[in-house]
Amino acid sequence: MKTRWTEGLLDFRDAYSVRKNVFVIEQQIDEKFEIDEYDEIAMHLTIYLKGIPVATGRLFEQNDYFVIGRICVIKKYRNRELGKLLLEKLVERAISMGAEELRLSSQVYATGFYRKFGFEEYGDTYNDAGIEHISMIRKVERI
Repeated sequence: MKTRWTEGLLDFRDAYSVRKNVFVIEQQIDEKFEIDEYDEIAMHLTIYLKGIPVATGRLFEQNDYFVIGRICVIKKYRNRELGKLLLEKLVERAISMGAEELRLSSQVYATGFYRKFGFEEYGDTYNDAGIEHISMIRKVERI
């Protein structure tokens, strides 16, 4: 297993291939919604197994908090704790960059996964690209 960080759209191909597989093909989200203005400023983390990109997520700073998003693992590679590894590394990077607050937008069915990492829901559910989501937040405790 190998992990790789990239910035912006430089070397974005592998991260996008995972996102396209999960969000566009599997979840049938219109491809026009998949790349947004945040991809240009985000750090993208991709996990490879035997040289194949199988999981990805992104991180960027916005206002006075950090945003984690586009967390996905190709279906064939789920249940191997790759999502856990992704989230741990994204949170760790944000904290190392001085994050005091982390936010994400979770598909409603996945909130239990994020709760395990200290995230809590806030606000009402909303429709994003045809899928119900809810905002989640985690405050970073400094020692």
